[in-house]
Amino acid sequence: MSKPRSLDQHKRFFAVIAATFHHWPEWHKFKPKDAEHLRAWLLVRAEHCYIHEFEVGADAEQFAKLIPIIGFMMFRCHSWTKVIGNNVAVCVPQSIAFEKLGHNAFCKLNDDVDEVIRVETGLDPEALLREKAA
Repeated sequence: MSKPRSLDQHKRFFAVIAATFHHWPEWHKFKPKDAEHLRAWLLVRAEHCYIHEFEVGADAEQFAKLIPIIGFMMFRCHSWTKVIGNNVAVCVPQSIAFEKLGHNAFCKLNDDVDEVIRVETGLDPEALLREKAA
């Protein structure tokens, strides 16, 4: 049995997301609406997501624009799409619930999300946490 996740580790993850949202650069192409939207985007960028591909035909571009809107309106779920020929790939973040993600997997996800933040924004997650604590 793997080591259980700690509440402190979980709190750190959400503190990093909140601090990153607060310092999100205006120049960045992605414009998160709130910390939850940013968390979902970071999980997808860190490849902690489901990817489903659907053949939709010549209207793939139109479908790709509608899917995230419909998904959020119906299921309160953030998603991102990518057109691949006549197909649409839909990316939906996976759960990080304690019962779904063990300690080791969550440690890796923390590291992956921190790296996405560094690469995408130039922000240092540890520095953001220190600033928040001060």
